[in-house]
Amino acid sequence: MTVSHIPADPTYDEVCARISGTWQNLFGEPDMRIEEGDNFFSLGASSLLAMRMATAVGEELGIPLSVLAVAENPTLNGLSRHVLDLIAARDAREVGEL
Repeated sequence: MTVSHIPADPTYDEVCARISGTWQNLFGEPDMRIEEGDNFFSLGASSLLAMRMATAVGEELGIPLSVLAVAENPTLNGLSRHVLDLIAARDAREVGEL
């Protein structure tokens, strides 16, 4: 998977696009249409796939994303909002470290 430029302060839409792209890659369905309310597990994901997804999204966006967070936020909307919260917390810590 090729990682393209990730903005330092990504928008909700950018995070949704990144996560849905990861889901498409993991399911092997590049043309799969994923809606905000779609549930990762209802689409057929297993816990193993959730671990792979958490790792891929976490590495791509530079955040610590756990499988528990995926289980608690299984929809594209919920996970995107959680990821944005993690990015904001990361950025707040980095500013505080200055």
